[in-house]
Amino acid sequence: MKTYKIAIIGGGPAGIIAAIAASQNLNNINNNNHHHHHEDIILIEKNNSLGKKLLLTGNGRCNIANSKSIREQLNLLKHKNFLKHSFYSFSNEDLIAIFKDKGLDFKEEKDGRYFPITDDANSILAILKDYLNNLNIKILLDSPVKSISKEGIKEKEEKKGDRDKEKEKEKNKEKDLFLIDTDSISLKAEKVIIATGGNSYPQTGSTGDGYDIAKSFDHEITPIKPGLISLSVKNSYFKHLSGISLENLNISFKEHSIKGDLLFTHFGLSGPGILDISNFIVESDYKSDYNSNNLSEKIVISLDLIPNSTKEELSKRIIADSQSNGKTMVKNYLKHYLKNRFIDYFLNIAQISGNKTLSNLSKKDRNKIIAKLKDFQVEIANTAPRETAMITCGGISTKKINSKTMESKLIQNLYFAGELLEPYGPTGGYNLQIAFSTGFLAGKSSTESFN
Repeated sequence: MKTYKIAIIGGGPAGIIAAIAASQNLNNINNNNHHHHHEDIILIEKNNSLGKKLLLTGNGRCNIANSKSIREQLNLLKHKNFLKHSFYSFSNEDLIAIFKDKGLDFKEEKDGRYFPITDDANSILAILKDYLNNLNIKILLDSPVKSISKEGIKEKEEKKGDRDKEKEKEKNKEKDLFLIDTDSISLKAEKVIIATGGNSYPQTGSTGDGYDIAKSFDHEITPIKPGLISLSVKNSYFKHLSGISLENLNISFKEHSIKGDLLFTHFGLSGPGILDISNFIVESDYKSDYNSNNLSEKIVISLDLIPNSTKEELSKRIIADSQSNGKTMVKNYLKHYLKNRFIDYFLNIAQISGNKTLSNLSKKDRNKIIAKLKDFQVEIANTAPRETAMITCGGISTKKINSKTMESKLIQNLYFAGELLEPYGPTGGYNLQIAFSTGFLAGKSSTESFN
């Protein structure tokens, strides 16, 4: 049975970057003596290829990072204090540089989202594989991990001669190793990094295996909920609105407010703004981890359709327009504010006839229109099926993980990285940054003791 210095479980962004960081650091450590040989590090993946989920991100375009400063990014994330060290150890700039060094350029889009110039997640994955290849990292595919165990707890040392102590030391070193059983082979490792992902997009292989491994080492798992998920609505008329998008709205739920875009779908609402608000909905009201009908209370979100104008400003504008263009029908006038296909539905909800002219609009009707433009309420029936969630909220509790190294506080030489951990964030590249930053830190930290 082979023994490796470091075994990394999970070939997604966190696992791949952990392998790269560990290998590069070992090279630096061994530089004066010799290059480490590839037997030192093994990357184990259950699928038949690496990075399956990475290829789905950003609709296949891969929104890899965000241009905001680290400080601004951390303020948007859950468990920001835990993430601080990893984000500063491996920043958005460090991440982008890895790809630029291999000739891939990036473009910045709305809200600081970075995409590869190719608009193709494959170009990101190809470069990551290139690094793995150049570093001679051993990759084991098609190998789901069945169990990981630590061979034993050191027995109390009795008084022995020097030779016995040496033997004892060797024996204890052997006991300190991790035994990893996969579907294909068994192996041993001095250090293990778990980066198996959450349980979103289970078809890509992230089915929550890492939670079971963490539990077997007494790590606590906080409630796991689907994040960045579309919402279904109670109103069956919505399917007629399918395909309409509304840009730059304020979307609010309770005390939370998000500025973003919304897309009507055949079952309800999607788009970046809706995905972002879904995290707060799920967080505040999600009955159980795996039920089909997951929202227990009545959930209403409010859309501010004209966020850049106050009610007073709208009122003044409509009054002025009524005086100068009194013959304009309300349904035509609303084209200044709303998408054509949305207007009939809007007027129906506001209970106002679209054939009325502006000059015939009563003060009461005008106020109704303004109220609806500023607070258009939608009742949410449920989240979309949890398999469609982009991320997992919750996971391995950060309390028992050292944020400076990603090492378990309970088990020496065991590290965790990526979506398996509790932290998460909104759309915009932040969740991939969490994966890469925590993965990099785990990989680098795992090699320090080999110095």
